[in-house]
Amino acid sequence: MQITIEESSLEQLIDQIMSKRGYVPENQIVGKTISIDEFAKKYAKPHGKAWVKRNILYPFKPDWCSNIHPGRGGKMTIFEYPAAIWMNEHRKEIDWDAK
Repeated sequence: MQITIEESSLEQLIDQIMSKRGYVPENQIVGKTISIDEFAKKYAKPHGKAWVKRNILYPFKPDWCSNIHPGRGGKMTIFEYPAAIWMNEHRKEIDWDAK
């Protein structure tokens, strides 16, 4: 038995499944900036922003984070796409058990 499915229907179904499972298309994060709180939730769960600063941002000084030491009233900016790539490539270098 063979089933024929139109390519557009298959793409829609795959998009629905990917969305349901929480996958984000690459083009949705390219050029997007997120806060350190969002970054901690998405890429360093269950750790919070203080842990991210102490164990990722300050020791590695990644180029996807601007204004890494914003001071009082300032804001740190994280570029999500390069941050996601960097996190994937450096995940083994991070001490995930650090306090």
